[in-house]
Amino acid sequence: MNSLVGHRSERAGARPTDRLRRWLGALPHPDLVCQIAAERVAAARWGPRQLEAFAEEPLPAGALHPSPVQANVADAGAVGQAVASVVKRVRGVGREVALLVPDAVVRIFLLAFDTFPRKAADAAPLLRWRLRKSLPFPVEETLLSWNEQPSPEGNTEVVTAVAREAVIREYEQLVRAAGLEPGVVLGETLATLPLVDDGPAVLLLRLGGASLTTAIVDRGRLALYRSNELNAAPDLPVLLDEIFPAAAFFQDRAQRDIEQVRLAGMESYGSELRQRLEQELHCPVSALGGSGAGGTHLPDGADTLLSRQLASLVGWHLNRGA
Repeated sequence: MNSLVGHRSERAGARPTDRLRRWLGALPHPDLVCQIAAERVAAARWGPRQLEAFAEEPLPAGALHPSPVQANVADAGAVGQAVASVVKRVRGVGREVALLVPDAVVRIFLLAFDTFPRKAADAAPLLRWRLRKSLPFPVEETLLSWNEQPSPEGNTEVVTAVAREAVIREYEQLVRAAGLEPGVVLGETLATLPLVDDGPAVLLLRLGGASLTTAIVDRGRLALYRSNELNAAPDLPVLLDEIFPAAAFFQDRAQRDIEQVRLAGMESYGSELRQRLEQELHCPVSALGGSGAGGTHLPDGADTLLSRQLASLVGWHLNRGA
């Protein structure tokens, strides 16, 4: 099973998976999670309340190029060796693994409907029809997953994740070659969301490689999601030019302010980024996971991963409500 968002999912030309009860928390939830990113591969094995094993391997520059359209794996030998190495060091008794892929691979859309079909066989064609002009690849070549959520306007809003099937297959093949079976596939930031505080208008800013993802979670609802590819190591003005328009869009639409900002993968910008965000948005700015995930006690070992900018591995564990 593959689920890019975590409610209902469907492959082009394949039978839809069973409907899941809740977004993220109702997913198949293997203890083993593997993240494949442009700069490294990392894996963790979780016990009920603690990190049992962790490993990471750097990738040579250019070995993997995250893209929603083109082939991602430029050096299959190097990436495959890194995956095999981390899996060998953390693998437990099972074969199933949660596979986290770069945000650039998965496109996320928030689509509004007056009415939305309950049957996946009816919903998937409708979503593909809505997305047909919004994708940089043929809609017939997609993997599609979605989750319904309430809208402030009173209609139905559908969080829809779309990826090119051939691209996802590349990542799946890497973990299969290491002897594992991908039970679920998620974008890195989607996996990170359980670390976001459960409050009103929380802005999450996550930098992974050259990809900046901006997400706003508003009382458990995904209110905004944008992911943009920037130049490697973007300077502060470039980051702010991406962040402030997204925040302003939400504030204009919701008619209220951002109340918290959480940062992930931005340690290299030091205090200057925090100061600029606090001055412009007039709210507290802190590192993701720094004060717990929405009041949830972080499991033992989480600090190790957070310090290495691997919040998505922690977020995946929290998806089960640990």
